[in-house]
Amino acid sequence: MDPANGRVTLHDVARELGMSVTQTSRALNDKWDVAEKTKERARAVAAELGYVPNLEARRLKTGSVRADAIGLVLPQSELHFSNAFFAELLSGLVATATAKQVEVRLTVGVAPASDFKNYEQALVWRQVDGFVLVRTEVDDPRIGFLAEADFPFVAFGRGCDNPDFPFVDDVDHVMSPIVEHLVAFGHRRIACIIEPARFSMSHHRFLSFENAVTGLGIAVDPDLIVEADFDEDSGYTAAQKLFRRSDRPTAIVAQNDLLALGVLGAARDAGIRVPEELSVTGFDDIIAGRYATPGLTTVRRSPRIVGETLCLQLLDLVDETSEANPQVLLEGEIVVRDSTGPVR
Repeated sequence: MDPANGRVTLHDVARELGMSVTQTSRALNDKWDVAEKTKERARAVAAELGYVPNLEARRLKTGSVRADAIGLVLPQSELHFSNAFFAELLSGLVATATAKQVEVRLTVGVAPASDFKNYEQALVWRQVDGFVLVRTEVDDPRIGFLAEADFPFVAFGRGCDNPDFPFVDDVDHVMSPIVEHLVAFGHRRIACIIEPARFSMSHHRFLSFENAVTGLGIAVDPDLIVEADFDEDSGYTAAQKLFRRSDRPTAIVAQNDLLALGVLGAARDAGIRVPEELSVTGFDDIIAGRYATPGLTTVRRSPRIVGETLCLQLLDLVDETSEANPQVLLEGEIVVRDSTGPVR
């Protein structure tokens, strides 16, 4: 129940049914891929609990007029577009939407993800046909909100461990090539600088790193795992923390290229030679990493392709030409440059 207004929510109905929010929403909205008995049971439980759907969102969803626009609520941290990854992702998304004669409507998220006012306002006033969710959290309340509204969306990041909603994410083994590359060079003390742990991408990418390391018979040292933000400055600060250790790592795996560029800067300022004394890797293969000194070894998973894929998946859902919960896992490709080398 929503404590703000005492209204029974779709989460309450789903909990009573023992089903996911998305499955419950599809049952209550009479979707073709849900068994009739399941629909009847869902309606009965909803009636018993006194569940009333979000009518404003439902009105837009079932309206006869298409907006020919998709929505993206930008985190305030990305408003100035200095994050190279995010800028390239947005470029791919906008170019694809434009080619399909669809507008991308950007709204600035002035509140946390748990505050749905940005999405409610966009649903009611902006009349978008669907949403792309970025910076997806491990337990992201926006997903339940949009599922309750039966409103099309695709998330960048799978959120929980057993998602049943549309998303685009990395394959589970995405960090294996980087780890195998470093271990082949003789590295055993491998640190990992992660993005904020509450975010889905950070969580699953670290699991991939952990599984790859332990799968090669190497223990993951928790003291070598440092949580940072998304940018160069936080990568620099995290690297400084690792450098202060008497048994500092011989390799640092950063969860994105911006963090890795910060590590390269911290190593340079500390007089640590890369790759002679420290190997450094990133993820994404943004343009800046290609021209860093030394060139950054990374995983190529084009941000532009991510944006294109998110847009196409969402438009398929809006047109109802796609399966109920399309889930796309993207492969990565290791790109070896001069920031990695053998242990000496």
